[in-house]
Amino acid sequence: MGIRKVRVEVEDDKGNKYSFTLNHPINREKVAQFIDLVEMMSGPQERAGFEPASGASKSKFERLLDLIRERFPLTWFSSAELQIAYEEKFGEPISLSTISTYLSRYYDRGILLREGPANMFRYRLKVEAFTGSSKP
Repeated sequence: MGIRKVRVEVEDDKGNKYSFTLNHPINREKVAQFIDLVEMMSGPQERAGFEPASGASKSKFERLLDLIRERFPLTWFSSAELQIAYEEKFGEPISLSTISTYLSRYYDRGILLREGPANMFRYRLKVEAFTGSSKP
């Protein structure tokens, strides 16, 4: 029959404990989303003596934001357009649900502007998020 449920417990550097359960069917996409979630919760990782050599060593969350800055610096875009751009650039699939989750987090952090109805959101980088300045 195979594995129907996987439970993972994670403890962060502050002592907070998190418990996650992946239910059947377990596939690569679910596992990848779980890993992305854990990376987002733990924040940027600093490794002694390690300097990332390429975008491949960054998390999907970081690569996606870099891609937005590169391909959509001043234009509005949809989650579907970003998905296509990501898959073209990195040659790997990414689900629309992952894109939507990350876009929502960027918006919540004040990195992106958002407009339109919930099922048709369009996003744009805030000028200060692109330039690093505090003026629009």
